Amino acid sequence: MLAAPGAGDNHQLRSLAGLIADDIHWFDEYDPVGRVLLDRIRPGAQRKISEPKQALFAPPWPDLVLIAGGRSVIDALRIRNASGGHSRVICIGRPWAPLAWFDLVITTPQYQLPESASVVCLPLPLNLKPSGSEPANSAGQPQWQALPRPWSGVLLGGDSGSYRFTVGAAYAIADRLNQAARQSNGSTIVIGSPRTPDAAMHALESRLQPPCVIHRWRAGSNPGLLPALLKSADTLWVTSDSASMLAEAIYSGRPVSLLELPQRWRSRWLQRIRKLKLPGRQLRQGLIRRGLWLPARDLDLLHQHARKLGLIAPANQALKTETGPRKTSAVISLEIEALRRRIDQLFDAPP
Repeated sequence: MLAAPGAGDNHQLRSLAGLIADDIHWFDEYDPVGRVLLDRIRPGAQRKISEPKQALFAPPWPDLVLIAGGRSVIDALRIRNASGGHSRVICIGRPWAPLAWFDLVITTPQYQLPESASVVCLPLPLNLKPSGSEPANSAGQPQWQALPRPWSGVLLGGDSGSYRFTVGAAYAIADRLNQAARQSNGSTIVIGSPRTPDAAMHALESRLQPPCVIHRWRAGSNPGLLPALLKSADTLWVTSDSASMLAEAIYSGRPVSLLELPQRWRSRWLQRIRKLKLPGRQLRQGLIRRGLWLPARDLDLLHQHARKLGLIAPANQALKTETGPRKTSAVISLEIEALRRRIDQLFDAPP
């Protein structure tokens, strides 16, 4: 596996490797953006492993090279070329390159990649819990024990390229959580993230009514809080800005509802254009296949798809367990089995 800069991408790489391989080697180095761009345009860059990396990438060549995103594309192609085509290359997400460069691209709806024999579109990112893992006892859990059940676990994201976590959004989220707690006679447990703005967190703290516990994110804070909440909560609420966070919540098997954040004007504009269904769809898809155009990420498409599959519960049904474990387990099983079959087919075809 060739590491990616993002924690979410690396989580998916580890999840995929755990599903399909026993012997896993992790390379935690990747080139700076300038070098990556230069390699993309330099003739023959993908044909030969550069001298500084020859000690890193050497025989015996792997059966599979797993990458996420576009940062390690050229290194993956160099390994495949050096192996004489033995090594297959699988990319997770969007490759920022021609789709024909890869043996398989595993993507999700928000990236809007066109249908292709080499593209598998999953309903959710592969942010699976590591096999056999159990969350350690969390320092926060003693604070939770006095809270009345059911527990509403809340995962807060923050500002992103598509969403803004404003003070107004924080007040609206607090009002929604207060209403849910009153209706269920339960309590609320909130976990912030590094991206949660201080002003929004302060607004939520001032508005959220007890019984509740709020954990602000701090550097070096207890890493067991999130897995403990995913395991212990009766229902989960997730802000709409993060595909990885949503996937982790859904894979927990708990009923999950979205907390919508305001979209940035650019995202709203792009969604309106998409809904117009303007002519030129075939041209756009052709450009994407050639790596000449990269569609903007649209998380609304992921949310729509998850709702259609019953993986996101309406707010007024968040505590109805029929939208949770059984539905999630069925979808995950089908998704993983189909993916394994597709990867097995790579080795049935000649290089």
